Amino acid sequence: MKQNIINVTIFEEKNPTKDSPLAVVRYTEYLDQERSKVQKVNQVEYYNPAYFHSEILQAVSYGLDVSICTRLSVNTLQKKLNYWTS
Repeated sequence: MKQNIINVTIFEEKNPTKDSPLAVVRYTEYLDQERSKVQKVNQVEYYNPAYFHSEILQAVSYGLDVSICTRLSVNTLQKKLNYWTS
């Protein structure tokens, strides 16, 4: 069985305001296993770090593509993702 590649893209917000969320995340769901057609894209704003981390882990485990725009350190978040998915 072929394992799908999960795409996780992280962008660092350079000039967040005091009201900016911790992260804005877009989750991409596909219609089939071959990922030939996008079924749905959801966008969620996160303000709680623990909830943000748990949702990202769950999405990656489920096989969703994830695009993250965050004021957190991209390097630190990438290390966490590598640890969670290894």
